[in-house]
Amino acid sequence: MSKYYRSSLGFSNANDTKDFLTGKDIVSINFELIESYNERLIEIFSRIQTTLPHPQQNFERIVLEAYHTILSHDILYSLSNHGRAPELVYYVWMQGHLSSALFKPLLEEELHCTLSQNGADDLSNPDTFSRKSDPDLVDHEKKIYVEVQSGFKGGKIDIKKSKVKTDAEYTYYIACFDCFNGQYVLLNTEELLTLPADAWYNNPQWEGALCYTVPNERLKEWNKPNLFNRTN
Repeated sequence: MSKYYRSSLGFSNANDTKDFLTGKDIVSINFELIESYNERLIEIFSRIQTTLPHPQQNFERIVLEAYHTILSHDILYSLSNHGRAPELVYYVWMQGHLSSALFKPLLEEELHCTLSQNGADDLSNPDTFSRKSDPDLVDHEKKIYVEVQSGFKGGKIDIKKSKVKTDAEYTYYIACFDCFNGQYVLLNTEELLTLPADAWYNNPQWEGALCYTVPNERLKEWNKPNLFNRTN
């Protein structure tokens, strides 16, 4: 397709032309499905938090507050990821958002710090919301960053090399939570950066991105009695 022809159709690049001709640029949200996703998210995280010794949170309130913020700022229509439907991207994003809230007390106990929401996914500032790779949680006083990764299908835990970052002033951690098996691991990125090159592999499930598989023996169960010093 020539540039002249695309320009005649009103487009400056091939991708926009293709989206127009195939109808991919037409976004129609299935709000009935979104509502069902919200109900399931509330149920999932309300159940999971009963396995933790920390004070209970109102996940119905957390879900609905996030949802209405996303709606009122038209964020839902901007959600896309490798051609996946906006409803599914919303569901996966909400799982990550709620995981950060759910496991924040656990991480605070492990790291002896006080964490708060961080980054471009922070809905307290929806006008600058975007799906970027900023760490999810931060303690500016103790200079700690935490990237939260959660999975719901079981199987092995993989960490993308692109997520392994360092900061000149902050200590950087990656926390992986396996919500299928009730297990987690908290890793300092400095440790990950010392891994040999052959510890990383091209993961076909993540568009060939370099990944590291966390050994099973590194995983801990969060539902064990007396795992934490503080109980309700």
